Amino acid sequence: MTRITQAFALAAALAAASPAHAAIEDQYEQDTPGPAMTTWYVSADPAALQADRDYVAGMRPHHAGALTMSRDYLADPASSSPVLRVLAQAIIRNQTFEVALLDEVARNLAQPSTTLDLGLFRLAWRPAATEGLAQRTRFFRSPIPTRLDAVSDPGKPVTARDVQFAKAMTIHHQGAVDMAREYHANPAARNGFLGLMNIDIERDQEQEIGLMQKVVAQYRGNSDAVKVDASMIHGMDGMGHGGHAGHDAVMPVAAPA
Repeated sequence: MTRITQAFALAAALAAASPAHAAIEDQYEQDTPGPAMTTWYVSADPAALQADRDYVAGMRPHHAGALTMSRDYLADPASSSPVLRVLAQAIIRNQTFEVALLDEVARNLAQPSTTLDLGLFRLAWRPAATEGLAQRTRFFRSPIPTRLDAVSDPGKPVTARDVQFAKAMTIHHQGAVDMAREYHANPAARNGFLGLMNIDIERDQEQEIGLMQKVVAQYRGNSDAVKVDASMIHGMDGMGHGGHAGHDAVMPVAAPA
């Protein structure tokens, strides 16, 4: 590849990295063999690299915590809500894939930067992420129930365990939303792949929070009396943003009017 070709390829990659739309890794042709996985590049700025590393170091264990919480809920005989059980299964499938995306980002962040010498100036860049993992693994995002689903199926009553899971996961999800917004607000954060991923995280997890609030509203007892121990909320260690770290008890989840 010539220097000029390299320069154009880099410029195209950097342009594609602008978070102008979502969703990341969400669309591909199911019956096609799938293209080779492609690498996203950003400028080799130390502050940007640190922002990406800090983000992955926070979001990756946070997502893993959601998987543990969902599996614990599904394994509990006291779990009753069909809507929450479908949600927990979707969380496991969707966030397992997002963990794989974050692991791939981490692999890219560990790669050395490259300097392109164009004569009049030098351009330094580094790998930032890899696109194409969904098609390679044939992953399709699992849909989550709607808020209407939460009130249209009275087949099983909402239990205290359901409320407990919904409260714990609501606070957990809010932590991810806050982390995504903090990355967007960080002027050093320039990874367009993570930017797109964060748009999806904000959209999906806010939708899921609304769904869980609807389920809590269906509880026939006093939902404020249902407490959640901090040990039930996984993956929050080291997250000092938004006051989410170090819970002793879960705040009540306000039911929508």
